Amino acid sequence: MTNLCIGNLVYGQPYTDIFLNYHLKSLFENIDGDSFSNSYYLIFTDEINTPIIESHENFKQLKDKLIVKIIKIEEILKYDARYQIQGLQAYWTTKFALENNLTLHLTSADTYYGKASIKSALNYLNNGYDAVINQPMRITYESAAKHLSNHALSVDELFEVGFSNLHPLWTSSNWENPYFTLSPYHMIWSDERSICLRGFSLSPSFVIPQEWMLALKGCVDMTIVQYLKNPYYSTDWSELPMVELQPLLANYPPFGNKRSEIQSVVDWAIQTIPPDNYRNLSRYTIFKKTNDPINEELILKSKVISGMLSTYLTALKLERDM
Repeated sequence: MTNLCIGNLVYGQPYTDIFLNYHLKSLFENIDGDSFSNSYYLIFTDEINTPIIESHENFKQLKDKLIVKIIKIEEILKYDARYQIQGLQAYWTTKFALENNLTLHLTSADTYYGKASIKSALNYLNNGYDAVINQPMRITYESAAKHLSNHALSVDELFEVGFSNLHPLWTSSNWENPYFTLSPYHMIWSDERSICLRGFSLSPSFVIPQEWMLALKGCVDMTIVQYLKNPYYSTDWSELPMVELQPLLANYPPFGNKRSEIQSVVDWAIQTIPPDNYRNLSRYTIFKKTNDPINEELILKSKVISGMLSTYLTALKLERDM
């Protein structure tokens, strides 16, 4: 049995609705019986949103399954300030987990858990890893939600929903897209049945909390990974299936009017990405159905591009440090 401390920032629409109707639904499908009865769920929100959350049937069900605490944030929550608020949420959730000897799970209001994903992640921690790093599939809430409302989906069914409803943040991140993303935190290569993803940003979803985490500043996908001692990197989405139900207008428009270029990505990364995160490009994730073969050509294509990016970025860093 693993006792969790789950931290989540929930505010605004449609994120509150996604949290209540889809995130919690998928969470219930992943926790059974009394195995998580000593786990905590910390919901960070504001005064206006609190009664909306507390009156929902799924919130009442959550209180029957976990120990729930609502932490009210006094300042006005704005979408543009979400990353700063998420940093505070991560700090206080980590502190609470440390003080109560709990396993840390930092999640988001738009996370939808696939079948047995939480159990699979915790198995890795129980086998000696200090964190689990996996990448959810980013999909479009408005078109995908209707497929997630009823019965629990199999891993392959969830993949079909995601693959057929990718968010523009992802489709514009495809290296072959003539309207390439303006913010290439992630880059993808795809065929008719699968996706290969590499990126500067890697998020630990489940972590054994450590004191040093309290000193970190910024978003967890840019700060934690390089300090972990023995993280498990998932390269196969289907073993830890999750999606992020993002509204169509989130970060819209994410694309420009140019094709991808090595130099353009390098110029952007030098200004945006901490140098320690350049090494993350060596990692990849494959998104596919459970029994579909891996397209090795996608991995090779992505390796060539990411290798060029890493070489240029490392050289520029050395030149800058001289």
